[in-house]
Order: sequence, then C-alpha cells, then structure tokens
Amino acid sequence: MGGKQKVRSLASATSEPAKRKGGNAAFRLLEHTADMGIEARASSCEELFVQAARGMLAVLAGQADSTAPPKKITLEVRAGDVEELLVVWLNELLYLIQSKGLWPRDIVLSGMQPDLLEARLTVAPLAGVPQREIKAVTYHHLLVSCFHGLWRGRVYLDL
Repeated sequence: MGGKQKVRSLASATSEPAKRKGGNAAFRLLEHTADMGIEARASSCEELFVQAARGMLAVLAGQADSTAPPKKITLEVRAGDVEELLVVWLNELLYLIQSKGLWPRDIVLSGMQPDLLEARLTVAPLAGVPQREIKAVTYHHLLVSCFHGLWRGRVYLDL
C-alpha cells in the first residue's frame, strides 16, 4: 500500500475498465436480492479502494452541481483490518453524500495502511437526489485479497 492514487472524474463513473497504463483496474456491479454488489480489481490496494468508490457512485447514479464551486476536504477512516477498512471507507463516502449533500468529483488517497486510509476529496453540492438509495455498505460476502499482484475486492450494498 502507500503512494498516491487519483481518480480524475468521478462525476461520470461507469463500469468501463480504467484507461490507464497497466489498465487492469475496474469494477463491475453484482445483483443479489435487495442488495447490489461491487466487485473491483486493481494493481494496488489504493486503486482497489478508488474503484470500489467509483462502483458505489455508479450505483447511486447522482451527480455534482456543475454550477457550484468545488471544495477540497480530507477524510480519515480507521478500521481493524483492510476488509473492514473498505466497508468503513464506503460508508463514510455514503454519509458524505446522503447527510452532507456533497458529491465526490475527485479522490486522492494520500495515505493507506491496512487499518487506516487518508483521502483528499474534491466535492461539490449534490445536484438533486441520486437515482438509487443505498441504506448501507455491508459485510455480506466481503472480500479484499491480492494474488499475483492483482488486488480484488467485493462488497455488497443494502438497497
């Protein structure tokens, strides 16, 4: 882990594979009863967390107010291990969107350890209401693993 990862424009999050050098980062959405899953992959744990965030934003299908000036905020989340950190991270983003009415435009992970994540976000007010409501990010079928340098993660959202 370590290093900085940046997602350029989260406003148009799609499930298309990232167009980057070594572009094996991506996410896909998984349907399950009243839940929706996100399966992400990336060449680093940091990028995996960014892809999971992109997946959740795609599920919400919201957008930032393009007329409002963006602002920068910092988030720090802690957890017992990397799996729990993924759930806490996504729930923190969900809180930011649903309770504070802010939509992430850019995310830079400025520091990451197995139990700590620091992120700098560029946010703007939410334009309207997201198309889909997420109640919570769950621990159901939670997975974060690395095999032969490829990070994989899976998390389910309670809709």
